[in-house]
Amino acid sequence: MSPGQRPTRGIFASLFIATATAQVGLGIISPILPLYARTFAATGLQIGLVFAAFSVSRALLGPFIGRLSDRIGRKPIIVAGLVIYAAVSVLYAWSSALWQLGLFRFVQGIASVMVTPIAQAYVGDLTRAGSEGRTLNAFYASQFIGMAIGPILGGGIGAAWSYEAAFYVMGGLTVLSLALVLLVVPTDETARTRREPKPAAMLPLRQVLAHDAVKAMLAYFATRGFWRQAFSTFYPLYAVAAFAVSEAEVGIVLSAYMFAEGLLQIPFGYLADRYPRVRQIVIGSVFAPLVLLAIPFVGSLWAVVALTVAMGAFSALGRASLVAIRTELGRTHGMGTLAGVQGSAFAAGQLLGPLVSGAIVDAAGLAAVFPFGSLVGCIGTGLVIVWIRRWAKSDPAAAGGRHPRAAGPAS
Repeated sequence: MSPGQRPTRGIFASLFIATATAQVGLGIISPILPLYARTFAATGLQIGLVFAAFSVSRALLGPFIGRLSDRIGRKPIIVAGLVIYAAVSVLYAWSSALWQLGLFRFVQGIASVMVTPIAQAYVGDLTRAGSEGRTLNAFYASQFIGMAIGPILGGGIGAAWSYEAAFYVMGGLTVLSLALVLLVVPTDETARTRREPKPAAMLPLRQVLAHDAVKAMLAYFATRGFWRQAFSTFYPLYAVAAFAVSEAEVGIVLSAYMFAEGLLQIPFGYLADRYPRVRQIVIGSVFAPLVLLAIPFVGSLWAVVALTVAMGAFSALGRASLVAIRTELGRTHGMGTLAGVQGSAFAAGQLLGPLVSGAIVDAAGLAAVFPFGSLVGCIGTGLVIVWIRRWAKSDPAAAGGRHPRAAGPAS
């Protein structure tokens, strides 16, 4: 490793650990928040509204916070987001009404969009051409590993002590992440040059959204956010009602998906740099939502774990290539802008998923959530295939999995 590479790797490692720790805190509440909302006598639709509040702020603010980070720098926004994270963790435990739970969930969404996508943009700034898949997907693993550990801890803490204790643990982990970022992560180059009288020109947001690859990315993440969040919201209730499983067992199921994505994100990132990306995106898009159809027909805990691992694997395969494409485009369309747009699309799906699925639960029962979510995922798959193939015809070098600079001189 050359001297010039050492600081870059140190920044990567520090942001990786900080993001993973923050995501552990966020994942802690995944298996218990629906059950905690039930203590306020919430209906299925009301539980959906509480979960949706997190995504409202993410969907509305993602592109704008991303573009702000392209102008003023990444670190100040990440630090502010972690401060808000820590504060709202304590406020969860102090909730005395359902509307307060929804409000704090909304504020947590603001913090989330200031941390994870902006940290990804920071790493994207440091990534060499030709290694977008392996580098960004290795960093992406921090998010899923953290979210995988979190539900196990949350389910265990909720069963052994109380729901409030899980919220306090979430806050403590976020404070650790904040300290690490403040002490180790340097001010990024964008922040150093933010006072320049002539900042770099930025493409209009409308032009960014008109790109076919960006539209495919939006369709993939919006529909995946829909069925994934519906599953996370209502599987705990379904499992407890249908099979009388414990909070800890629910946490194992939710964690299995995250572990599969987190562990496979790294090798699939290498595949994205070496082999045709469009094929990987299509395979992942097609099969991930189809696996969801089998959930209501499986009663064994470990069989459900196997299905969620399969869902996570297919999701990771498709996303790895999309993230690599997003990083390449970020050099011309704004790294923070595209990270924010992706986060906003996913949040929009997360917003609609619990809301619509909550209404489905109230009308047709908990088991109806799974085939409905699969249908939405398949619709998204069709849109992804149309746009990603159209883009591949116009830019075959990038779609093929090798950056032009890495493959050799352009003809």
